[in-house]
Amino acid sequence: MTKGLTITDSKDQAQVQLTDEEAWDGESFGVRLAGLGKLLSNDVTKTSLACKPPAESKTVIGMIDALGETCFRLAGFVDSVPVHLAGQTYKAEIQVLANNIFLATAALLNEFLEVPVDKVLHIQQQKSAIQASVSGLAELPTSSTPSSSAAESGSDGYLMKTGIVWEACQIFEQASRSNRQAVAKKWGDMMSTMEDAIAEVQDMIDSNDEDNDGDSDDEDSGNESDDSWNTDEKLTEEEKQLSIRANALLKLTKMLFKKLQQRCLDTQSTTTSTSSSGSSMTPQPSDLAKMWDQLYDRARGIVELADEIATSLYSPQEPESIVSMLQELSRKNHDCILVGRLFVRGQVEHERWMDMCETQTQKILGTVLVK
Repeated sequence: MTKGLTITDSKDQAQVQLTDEEAWDGESFGVRLAGLGKLLSNDVTKTSLACKPPAESKTVIGMIDALGETCFRLAGFVDSVPVHLAGQTYKAEIQVLANNIFLATAALLNEFLEVPVDKVLHIQQQKSAIQASVSGLAELPTSSTPSSSAAESGSDGYLMKTGIVWEACQIFEQASRSNRQAVAKKWGDMMSTMEDAIAEVQDMIDSNDEDNDGDSDDEDSGNESDDSWNTDEKLTEEEKQLSIRANALLKLTKMLFKKLQQRCLDTQSTTTSTSSSGSSMTPQPSDLAKMWDQLYDRARGIVELADEIATSLYSPQEPESIVSMLQELSRKNHDCILVGRLFVRGQVEHERWMDMCETQTQKILGTVLVK
């Protein structure tokens, strides 16, 4: 059973429920989002200047009120994103961006307090850096005591934190404008993780061969401390062959990811579905949003499993556990292909490629199971 979309185990029965509905304009929303980010950045600048000692209470209160109102507007705007039209991955990205702005703003205001708010300090301790999706934002200070924060306030610590808020606001201009773009960003990260897993296994295999070639040179070293430089046990021949086959399946999975990226994410979907009357229909925004979300959810599970497989291949191995994970990887690949087929329906060349991918997966699994 699958979740979200109406997908069955038969590619011929895979279908998307198409309904008439209003379109969601991600471009327009993105422009307004960037505008709110600029407004908040301006409000932060004014507030920072107003709070700089010596500060006038009346002016500070007015600036804080204006900044608070802008923050509430931004929070409400982000909350208004219709998940069923825009997609969960897109909304999650926007929420992360907004949360980073709010945290950076709170950290800035904490600089001007004689007794900093403990909750803000606690969050700063837990977050040594802004999330990877906001890579341009610098690390937040991790001071945990009021005295250290006060010391920063006496210097120019507030200037640095004002800059952090500026950067967080500017990130809004690079935010995704659709669920497809949001998933594509995640996809790039997942591809990198997959490549790292493959490289790790290949390096392990290659280094094992090199170790075997150099055994005779090390036999008479007589230096017990040498063991500390190479704590990984060498692979047996059976373990090596299992690692080679496992990596072959990982490499095939990477090829699948590349294909799905090209057909589902790099280009706007033009897939159609045939209704019972024989007419051709184009998926509505909510259908596409669900398709992209489900593609990401299933691919994320594959990447997590691939990383686990790579780690399990070090000696001593547990063959039964590894084979079980490879079978699970095959099932997850199949589930991901089911979603991919929704994007390429009617495109014979790409449907055949997915058929070939599933066939090749079974061949690799067969060489593992015949033991």
